[in-house]
Amino acid sequence: MRKAMNISLEALLHAINILGNDYDVTVDGIDSIAVCPPVKLTPAGRKHFEQALTANVNVDYKDDSYCCTYVSDADEKIDKMAWDLLGSLAGYCYEDDYDKWFEGKEAELI
Repeated sequence: MRKAMNISLEALLHAINILGNDYDVTVDGIDSIAVCPPVKLTPAGRKHFEQALTANVNVDYKDDSYCCTYVSDADEKIDKMAWDLLGSLAGYCYEDDYDKWFEGKEAELI
């Protein structure tokens, strides 16, 4: 039987750090992208992506085995913000922004 667990995007990123594995995450109506640990945020990144971190994430599994993960928030703007966060984590942003949001002495594991 297929089941789903609902968590926030922040909780998912924390779990990815703990498990230490790459996971593909689909954002409803946009696309899929790989999320690779370690996932870190600076205070500036946490502030910039504050709403994205609250996005609703569904983790589907069947017979205790992982199936898929997708962001599907009731607010499409939150989905877009989540995509911006995940894309930026993957390096699809300007280098200065990447460093400001994810790197440096102030960056902490989620």
